[in-house]
Amino acid sequence: MTTDTPDEFELWAATPTPFRADQSLAAEVVPAQARQLRRLGIDGAFVGGTTGESMALTVDERAELITAWAKERGDGLLLGAHVGDLSVVDARRLARHAADAGVDMIAAVAPFYGEPPSVGAIVDYLAEIAAAAPDVPLCYYHIPSMTGLRAAPSAVVAEAAGLIPSLTSVKFTDGDLLEFIRTREAAENVRVYFGRDELLPAAVACGATGAIGSLYNLLAPVARQVRASVLAGDIERALALHRPFREIAAVADRWGSIVVVKELINRFGPDAGPARTPWGRLSGEAQAAVDALLTSLRAVVSPTTDGVGSV
Repeated sequence: MTTDTPDEFELWAATPTPFRADQSLAAEVVPAQARQLRRLGIDGAFVGGTTGESMALTVDERAELITAWAKERGDGLLLGAHVGDLSVVDARRLARHAADAGVDMIAAVAPFYGEPPSVGAIVDYLAEIAAAAPDVPLCYYHIPSMTGLRAAPSAVVAEAAGLIPSLTSVKFTDGDLLEFIRTREAAENVRVYFGRDELLPAAVACGATGAIGSLYNLLAPVARQVRASVLAGDIERALALHRPFREIAAVADRWGSIVVVKELINRFGPDAGPARTPWGRLSGEAQAAVDALLTSLRAVVSPTTDGVGSV
């Protein structure tokens, strides 16, 4: 999982957290979600991240979700759990729980409320989490569109690489491709997973050897074709294949990425229920925009008889 070579491309799906109509956690949906990912040929499930609405969950719910995925993932599916929290006590607790559950990776965003932390403070925070689960690879999760933090991940990696032995990856969810390249070059044996699905062709051209994103719950096989086309030098084909990603991103940018993506995943199955407040359900106009996406998506994705989509 840490070898950054051109012929190894890990594709992880950032999974939505399933809820019942009353917004309680619906862990019983996880087996169907795991089956979906295996059918799509996904390498790993990234649980409890932004798509998973981690900051709208209690610590107990996050732990229950990790347990459910650890039980149901089956053979051949890697499992990553986001454990970052404003409380380092809770982050350490979740990290230890994830390690005991047998996950393959723990990930954490830096604390993002209050005064923006320095690079050194971010490294110290990551070190505390790593110390709670030193036997599990650690991933630094950089997503400034959600956290508002602009500390360069390349600087975080450069400083942390010699201090945190378990730091093996970064989830880079940003459109700054120059910084993406810098982060890839910041330390040996630290893999940088690209997290902006709508920029995948450009990321592959910049050397991406792995990706973690929400749209791979639907479009993982298409993403692999996009990458193959870029590597073959057929950019026009890559962009044509990639069009559904960009169309979804345009709708998500207007109406909210979490709720739009979850609604699309629900349409093709399995149904993970509504997004939890403050995102909630789509308005009528937003629902119409999602409906318009379905025509193009149905050309490459179709629901199966048990409610799990196939491509």
